[in-house]
Amino acid sequence: MIINKVGAAVLLVLATTSAVQADAVFYSGNLRANANITGCGSACTLAVGDTDATWAQWAAFSAPFTLVNPGTVNAITFGYAGGASATGAVVAPGGLEPYLSLFDASGNFLMSTFNGINCPPGAGMVSGNCFDVELNAGTLAAGSYTLVLSAYQNMSSAENFGSGTLADGMSGLGNLGVNENLNYAFDLNISGQPAPAPEPATMLLVLAGVALVAVRRRS
Repeated sequence: MIINKVGAAVLLVLATTSAVQADAVFYSGNLRANANITGCGSACTLAVGDTDATWAQWAAFSAPFTLVNPGTVNAITFGYAGGASATGAVVAPGGLEPYLSLFDASGNFLMSTFNGINCPPGAGMVSGNCFDVELNAGTLAAGSYTLVLSAYQNMSSAENFGSGTLADGMSGLGNLGVNENLNYAFDLNISGQPAPAPEPATMLLVLAGVALVAVRRRS
């Protein structure tokens, strides 16, 4: 009887950890400090001595993610006009005008915010303009993807030329407007995924607690 109760408790824990949920992951930083795509053409890599304008022209930050199940994906930026992340983080205005691109596991270009009409609902306005963007990917199949943030119009070479992959680098068409800096901030929102499993140590503590209760009931 005691073993059955312990087994039921374990099954409950496992069922709880596999519950489907929606998550927002918040990213913020500065392209000069955090860019992980820093190529600036053939045999060229951005350097500390390059100007902010040059970093805005070429640099990009990539955020890979994996869908265990098919799920809906969208990304919303806050870095230009400021705003509040779904995680509770508050972002100050004054960053760069952002550009978002999405790629599949092979680095093939899927979509971007090129058309410029992706202003997120409730986004901040600067001088009557909304330059923050929202990329709505809809429902994506299970698999690995990469979201890329760069300065406006610094699209990938794959998007610019209509062929190639993310590994071919960026087009170098980015720019930094007046009073803008290299700061960025965005939420990556993913739904339909299982909740993270607890760390092994946490699971052992849970099982130990259940076993202790069972032993006490027996005495």
